Amino acid sequence: MKIDKTAVLLITFNRPDTTKSVIEAIIKYNPERLYVFSDGPRENKKVEDLILIKQIRELVKSIDWKGALFTRFMETNQGCGLGVSGAISWAFENEEQLIILEDDCVPSQSFFGFCNKLLDTYAHDTRIMHIAGTRWNEEYEVDDTSYFFSKYAHIWGWATWKRSWIKYDFLMQDWPDFRHKGLLHTILDNYFPLYKRWEYMFDNLYNQARKHTWDYQWQFAVFKNNGLCITPVKNLVTNIGDVGVHFSETTSAHHRKRDEIEEVLTEPKYFHSAYEFDKYHGRTFYLKGRSKFKLLYDATVAKILSKAKSKAI
Repeated sequence: MKIDKTAVLLITFNRPDTTKSVIEAIIKYNPERLYVFSDGPRENKKVEDLILIKQIRELVKSIDWKGALFTRFMETNQGCGLGVSGAISWAFENEEQLIILEDDCVPSQSFFGFCNKLLDTYAHDTRIMHIAGTRWNEEYEVDDTSYFFSKYAHIWGWATWKRSWIKYDFLMQDWPDFRHKGLLHTILDNYFPLYKRWEYMFDNLYNQARKHTWDYQWQFAVFKNNGLCITPVKNLVTNIGDVGVHFSETTSAHHRKRDEIEEVLTEPKYFHSAYEFDKYHGRTFYLKGRSKFKLLYDATVAKILSKAKSKAI
């Protein structure tokens, strides 16, 4: 059965050089429909941003291919929070599924086929909420398959369905109740440092008057709905950005090697998250460089042991 080419949403701001590389990869894929969101200039850097944004919009308008192009060019800056989430909601006004790329995430060509195949395979399976293009902790072998399921939703090149995105809440209004019921403990295997890390991030985000990000809210939606995320066994997307709002310099996460994945996919043997991988990934990826959560854990354990020792005496 022929699988139609899923529409692509490209999210841009002020990086014409990296945007050009992503557009070149998209043109090779040759989607029938391309949505491009271009955020507006920041008030405190209006002159510099306008020059770069103009270059990007001219580049977008010059795309030469037969597919349909839909653009949303903003006059004022929406930011990383409302800008990105609003762009996704905008594209889903006309689409049932999307492949989503930001302006510094360059995919391999097989990334598109990978997304198309799995968007079709799991179109009506509401347990699956997210398809990632990145593979982290590659040193950890999972199974001899093309992909596996995880609880973590990585967003440097990804795909999803409208049926999943409608569960997204930018304001995270259900977080206080979710937190009060201790549901995050269960999802994160009662591992205290990891639990405190996510609790801290969700608390901080929930209490922000103006939210400056969108992706933690998406991860919360996945956690809240007990969703599964498809992860390729090979890394299919490279982040070629150096600096930005959330990174002051290149990190080890940037410029990672990307591979191609086989066209015929080998499915996982079992339909559940790769439990041992998620445990390893949670500890090594999300807690890496975040010593305060480990220190908090050690202090709490020491307090518990001290109380137990006192009672024993």
